[in-house]
Amino acid sequence: MEKQKTEKEYQQGSELIQSYVTDYLVKKYQGVEKIEWQGIGVKYRNSPILGSSLFGNYVDTKVTIYASENSYFTVCFQLTDETEYDDDAKQYVRLDSLNPEWVDSLFETELRNAINGGNIGDKMDKLAAKTLRKSTNGSPNAKVIYNLEIHELRY
Repeated sequence: MEKQKTEKEYQQGSELIQSYVTDYLVKKYQGVEKIEWQGIGVKYRNSPILGSSLFGNYVDTKVTIYASENSYFTVCFQLTDETEYDDDAKQYVRLDSLNPEWVDSLFETELRNAINGGNIGDKMDKLAAKTLRKSTNGSPNAKVIYNLEIHELRY
């Protein structure tokens, strides 16, 4: 029962991240054809011998941003970097660090990495990347796929 409760909390916190980032990208970047969230990855850090980890579980949610069907890159957001668990409210709350400047920085860094082949699995060339840029027009017709399914990360 405890694991189910914890996973529900991870979903609530990840939903905050997914909603904020999606809303920002759709309103502030043009050329985005699709935004597809890859679910919630959890690395359970419990040991059958040593018990629970002092550091807790690692939790992330990744988004793939498409300029077209064949041009895309991925950005990863960690639950503990973007949100904080509020014990009084019994839920995650968004941290001030999840802001437009941070999303812009991650977007530009990961887009550059994808162009240069630094991200395994990403597929982006310079021409397609030029279509993705900040604009007050945004991408109101972008297809958005949210995903709050939990999967275990294995390394």
